[in-house]
Amino acid sequence: MQINLDIYGEPTPQGSKRVFNGRIVEASGQKLKIWRKAIASACVVARETNDVFFSGPVIVNVVFFLRRPPSVKRTGKNAREWPMVPPDLDKLCRGMLDGIGQSEVIWGDDSQVVCLIADKVYADGREPGATVSITGR
Repeated sequence: MQINLDIYGEPTPQGSKRVFNGRIVEASGQKLKIWRKAIASACVVARETNDVFFSGPVIVNVVFFLRRPPSVKRTGKNAREWPMVPPDLDKLCRGMLDGIGQSEVIWGDDSQVVCLIADKVYADGREPGATVSITGR
């Protein structure tokens, strides 16, 4: 069993928290809500086309496509192929896995993920977002 998700939007990390007026809030609160909504929408579409719900262990393979900043050139002396700057890959994964879990249509809980393969690349030639492949073990 396998499900593929194609998610469009600005990949947003989860994990950094701040204290604001005595309350703990996510550092990227509104952006994370928008990203989570995009994840949930992709999950619903994938579930409609593939009637699969994972109840056992899963393998997740994800590629995050990040917008290339104008200061990072594709060619020349300061060219950079890989986004070696924030957001951190582990925090992007945390937001993605929690988002899939909260959709409640792909799996019960992200603790079912037993193998995670993740990349972050620049979104040259496509919109920012992520592609996710989920395979049952």
